Amino acid sequence: MSRTILFASLLLLTACSSSAPQIQYYLLPEVQPAFSSSAQKRLVLEPVQVASFLNTNALIYQQSEVELNPTRLHQWAEPLDQQLTRSLLAELSKLKPDYQLATEAVSAADLRLTVQVSQFQISSTGQVLLSARMHLLNGSELSQHSFSLSLPLAEDGYAVAVQTLGLGWQEMARQISDKL
Repeated sequence: MSRTILFASLLLLTACSSSAPQIQYYLLPEVQPAFSSSAQKRLVLEPVQVASFLNTNALIYQQSEVELNPTRLHQWAEPLDQQLTRSLLAELSKLKPDYQLATEAVSAADLRLTVQVSQFQISSTGQVLLSARMHLLNGSELSQHSFSLSLPLAEDGYAVAVQTLGLGWQEMARQISDKL
């Protein structure tokens, strides 16, 4: 009888000590904006748009060319589109000091930039994948450009993947800046 009680007690203690996996939350690396008083042109950055499968709290893991899986335990701490908009605004403020950056238009002469992100995920091949399309409206003239990046992960882990996605987004911001 005492063995049964001891075994039951050990089983109960073991069950109590094992905890459910904890959700991990991530933010893209913070980019500090630069402020310039010599701005000549006004550029309005519309909120970055993300593909519907990216419009989730979950990080996206691409298992194959056609299979995408949202992670359950690895989540964005803030909506991805808001992080991408804030980061792009900060990067462009550093890269284009001759532009006054804004998020709302005040005149028809303002340049308007729209960015649509179609890939921003971790791949099972040990890379992160990013792709986006920009639309720049300058008066009645519209220019469009597409960008695509594939960056290798230095090591395994979601934190490393998020850091690498952040570096990829900074590189994409440089490419967008070159087209302005």
